[in-house]
Amino acid sequence: MKPTYKFKSREPFFTKEKLGIKNNTVREIDLNEEKFLELIQHMMAGFNDGDIAVEIMNPHTIGSFVRNITDISIYNNLMIITWEHQEKSK
Repeated sequence: MKPTYKFKSREPFFTKEKLGIKNNTVREIDLNEEKFLELIQHMMAGFNDGDIAVEIMNPHTIGSFVRNITDISIYNNLMIITWEHQEKSK
């Protein structure tokens, strides 16, 4: 099973992300959270599209979707996680 990293997203961003209008999430890096350390390792080691995934959850509706990560970039302590838009909602 591929590693899947979970993040919460609120409206209006959740709907834009789910529909593919906005196919990324930008997060302040917290090195106390294991998921950021692991994502940095994936970024440094290189990965193929589809090797890792992100799950975005709306905490108000408990809806979520999963996408394959295509890129991880870091800029000024922000992590930009980009994914391929595909309909795999749950």
